[in-house]
Amino acid sequence: MPEPRVFQILVVGGGMVGAALALGLSRQGWQVGLVEAGNRAALQQAPAPAHGVDDFEARVSALSVASQQLLEALEVWSQVLAGRHCPYQQMVVWDGDGTGRIQFDAAELQAPALGTIVENRSLVRALFLALDASSVEVLDGVQVTGWWQDGERRGIELADGGRIGAELVVAADGANSRLRQWVGLPTREWDYDQQAIVCTVQTSQSHDFTAWQRFSPTGPLAFLPLLPESGAEHFCSIVWSQDTAEARRLMALDDAAFSAELGAAIEQQLGPVRSVSGRTVFPLRQRHAKDYVAPGFALIGDAAHAIHPLAGQGANLGFNDVRALLDELQRARASALSPAEPLVLERYQRRRKAENLAMMAAMDGFKHLFGRDELPVRWLRNTGLRWLNGLGPIKHRIAAEAMGLPR
Repeated sequence: MPEPRVFQILVVGGGMVGAALALGLSRQGWQVGLVEAGNRAALQQAPAPAHGVDDFEARVSALSVASQQLLEALEVWSQVLAGRHCPYQQMVVWDGDGTGRIQFDAAELQAPALGTIVENRSLVRALFLALDASSVEVLDGVQVTGWWQDGERRGIELADGGRIGAELVVAADGANSRLRQWVGLPTREWDYDQQAIVCTVQTSQSHDFTAWQRFSPTGPLAFLPLLPESGAEHFCSIVWSQDTAEARRLMALDDAAFSAELGAAIEQQLGPVRSVSGRTVFPLRQRHAKDYVAPGFALIGDAAHAIHPLAGQGANLGFNDVRALLDELQRARASALSPAEPLVLERYQRRRKAENLAMMAAMDGFKHLFGRDELPVRWLRNTGLRWLNGLGPIKHRIAAEAMGLPR
């Protein structure tokens, strides 16, 4: 068998998290390879202007200020801002079965926005355009079929029979990471018996640059503001998490009936829903790797942790992984250490595991709290929301934490 190609660091998975890591590593001077199954030219293609609901991508991310700062450091944020994006200044969260309500406002934090809604393809495009000008060797259209290890040597096997090796392999290949499975890192996971319906809608009233979220016993509904090239403030990306049986019923409705139920579910906060795009549905499952690292191997992003979408923190947790791993590998390079040095990888795991577990536990707690219909529980959560909304300093601390601002 021919000798494999060898890199110092090989990143497998060219989504937003993997691409950001590869770009950051190249800026530090590492010899980096990035393996991506998709076509590079297609990933770099600019999306067509948005005139209607079907012109937006269904998958969007609510990027925190901390994530934006990472992208600024990677010199890709300006490219993101050159495309479609929507900063939001407020977030309103309320209990659909009560009077509890809490509102976060960027102005109270003296910030221009709480975050920015970006279509995932626009973010990936900006990263791949930046990769063109970097030293990263992008291997696109590549199908990974296995993992190999020979003593201190390790890497991936390809569908064409080739092999690629590296001192450190980083798996950024998503929640169902095959690399994680091949390497043998177990996960703790559970099924919520819920499905998330995702689509784009056009509303009668302006979204007012506000992220809206209503909780109900069968699941949360989020309206995230979008902004087309025309500047019209009537488009939103929705994520509607529902118990599986209810999600199936909603998916079976025609567009008119679905729009009517959607407007009622958000309590007509934005008026009647005028139009709705094609709908996508996916099952909700929480998953967390018991270990993020193994000899010469690390997990980042959804490959390490998949979280309930009710707070929209999945992408931000992934970018926090990128920041921590970049920090530790920069320290390794300054000390002339291998990127696979065990102490380096252990420090990365220690930094990220606690935060990710805390966020996952909080989201799981919220899901169960708002899923209960007993009168004492309803009273408690509504009283708590009203109480918290009146406590400025504590509320601002929560918002700052979500934005990734300094404590």
